[in-house]
Amino acid sequence: MLTLPLTRGQVREAIARIPRVRLAHLPTPLQPCPRTSRELGIDLSIKRDDLTGLAFGGNKSRNLEFRMAEALSSGADVLVFGVEVGSNSARQTAAAANMLGLPTVLVLRGRRDTPVDGNVLVDYLLGAEVRLVDLSPDADLDAEVARVADQLRQEGRRPFNLNAARMFARASALAYVEALLEIQEQLGDRRADLLYMCSGSKGMAGLLLGQRLTGDPARTVAVSATHGQGDAHAATARIANETADLLGLADIRFAPRDVTLTTDYVGSAYGIPTDAGNAALLYLARTEGILLDPVYSGKAFAGLLDHVRTGRIPQGTRVVFIHTGGQPALFSFGRELMAAAAGISQRGVTA
Repeated sequence: MLTLPLTRGQVREAIARIPRVRLAHLPTPLQPCPRTSRELGIDLSIKRDDLTGLAFGGNKSRNLEFRMAEALSSGADVLVFGVEVGSNSARQTAAAANMLGLPTVLVLRGRRDTPVDGNVLVDYLLGAEVRLVDLSPDADLDAEVARVADQLRQEGRRPFNLNAARMFARASALAYVEALLEIQEQLGDRRADLLYMCSGSKGMAGLLLGQRLTGDPARTVAVSATHGQGDAHAATARIANETADLLGLADIRFAPRDVTLTTDYVGSAYGIPTDAGNAALLYLARTEGILLDPVYSGKAFAGLLDHVRTGRIPQGTRVVFIHTGGQPALFSFGRELMAAAAGISQRGVTA
C-alpha cells in the first residue's frame, strides 16, 4: 500500500505500467514571462505544450501516446475519430496515426462548404480521409462515428473507434499527471500558487490527480471553451477517480466540489472567438512573442487576465499557465484578428 504523498518517481512507476507509444517531444519548456510578470504584478510562467510536436503540437500529443497504444493493441488497420470541424485533436490524431502507419478517417461535425484552412487544411495535408457531417450541435456525433466504423468493418477492415476507446478520457488525465510532474521539476525549489489551463474536464482531472498524489498545494483553475458539456465539475471528478483506479490507487477519490472550473469566458459558443480572447492573444504576442489560439488558449488567458484585473489573483502570486496549442486556428480567423489588431494599435497594448 502506497502512502501519500508519493514521490514523482513513484507516480512515474505507476504510469509506466500503462501501455503507451512515444510520440510527443517531452518535457515541454516552462517559459518565464518577465515583461508580462512586471506589467501584471505576478510571477508568470507558461508551460509550452504547444511545442509537443505532431503537426504543430498541442496538448493532445501527450494523451495520444496512451490512446494510440490501445489502438495498436486492438490489431486495427484504420483509425476512426469523430470531433468538431477545425479540431486540434483531429489534426494531432491524424499525425500520430501517420507515425504509426495507420490510415485515419476523420468524421467532423461541420458544413459541407467548410473552408479548407486552419486545422482542416492540415487534416487534408496529413492525408486523412475527411468526412464532413452536417449535424446539429446537440446531435450524437458518436453514433455517426460508430456507423462509419461499422461500414468499414463490413468492407473487411479492422477499424478502431477512438471515440469509444477505454483509454479516451483516462489518457488525457494521465497525460496531465505527467505534465504536472514536469512543471514541479522545472520550478525546482519554487512552488506554483496557481495553475491555469483551458480544459473542459479531462486535462483538469489529471492536474488534480497529480496534485493529490504528490501533495502539491497549488490551486488549479480550468477555463472551459464550451458551455455544452453538462456537469463538467462532476465529469472532471469522475475521470480523476477512474484514472486513480487505473493506477491502482482506488482509495483516492474526488468530488465535484474539488473542481474549480469556469465557463465565464466561452462567449457566445464553442469555436467562436471573443473580443476578450483576441485581446489576450494579442497582448501575449506583443509582450512575450508567444502566440495563443482564438478558440481555446486565448479565452483561457483572457480569464487569467480578468482574474488579475479584478483581484482574484493577488499581486505577487506565482502562476503557471498551460499553453494547450491550437495555433493553426489563427489562420481560420484572419479577418477577426486583424480587426482586433487594428483596434489595439489605436488604443495601445494593455493587460
